[in-house]
Amino acid sequence: MGTRGLIGRWLLGGVVTAAAALGLGGCNGNNNNLADMNRALQDRNQALKAENDSLSNLNQQLQDALNARDRALDEQNRLIAELRAGNADALAQFDELNNRFRGLKFGEMDPATDRALQQLAAAHPDMLEYDSERGLLRFKSDLTFASGSDVVGDSARQTLTQLASILNGAAAGYDLRIVGHTDAQRISAATARNHRTNMHLSAHRAISVRDVLVGASVAPERFEIAGRGEFDPLVPNTGNGNTPANRRVEIYLERGRVKRNTGTLPTPAPAAPTRSSEPEIMK
Repeated sequence: MGTRGLIGRWLLGGVVTAAAALGLGGCNGNNNNLADMNRALQDRNQALKAENDSLSNLNQQLQDALNARDRALDEQNRLIAELRAGNADALAQFDELNNRFRGLKFGEMDPATDRALQQLAAAHPDMLEYDSERGLLRFKSDLTFASGSDVVGDSARQTLTQLASILNGAAAGYDLRIVGHTDAQRISAATARNHRTNMHLSAHRAISVRDVLVGASVAPERFEIAGRGEFDPLVPNTGNGNTPANRRVEIYLERGRVKRNTGTLPTPAPAAPTRSSEPEIMK
C-alpha cells in the first residue's frame, strides 16, 4: 500500500473515534440530567409528605378540640336540664305545701267555740273574718294597724280583748298560731327604721297581736308566731304591690297538743310601747 492509502486509513479511524467519543459524551449528559430531576422529585415528594403529615396532625388536633367542645356542651346542657328539673320540683313542692297549708283544717271547732267566734266576727265585719272549717280568724291589717306600724290600734285592741275572753272560756283547749302577711310594696325609709323588710313587719305585727292577747291573760305557751311577708298573697298583687286584701294577720285555732297546768294565769305582759311613725304609703 502506498503512502496515500496509509494516510486515508488514519484519517478514517480518527473520524470514527471522534464520533464514538461524541456519542458517549451525550449519553452521560442526559443521564446526569435525569438523575438530578429524579433527586429533585424525591426531595419534593418528601417535602409534600412532611406537609401532609403536619396537616394531618393539625386536623386531628382540631377534631379533638371539637370533640372536647361537644362533650363540654353536652355536660353543660345536662347540668342545665338537671337544674331546671330541680327548680321545677322545688316549686312544685312549695306549691303543694302552700296548698296543703291553705286547705289545712286545724281541727273542727266545738259548737260553743264556733258559735262564739261567729258572733265575734259578726260584731266586727269590717275588721274580722271567720272561717269555721279551718278554725281561722283573719284580721285586716289596714283596720288593725297604722300604715307601716306594728302597734295595734284601739279599735282592734278592743276586738282582741273580746277574743281573749273566748280563748280563756269556750276555746280554752285550743293552741293558737298567729301569722302576719303584707302586700308586695317596698318598705319605706320610715318603716325600715323599725321593720327592715316586709317579712320583719309581718312577724312583728303577729307578735303585737299575741302580746295583746297575752296581756288579756291568754297563756303565752299557747302561741306560735310566724311572718310570711309578701310571699303568701290571698289575691295577685297589683303592679305597684299595693293590695289591701293581702295585708292581714291570721289566727288559727288548733286543739291543744300538750297538757298544761291550768292553775294561776300568767301575769299580763305590758303593752308594747307606741312607736312614732311618719305619714307614708299604706302597707
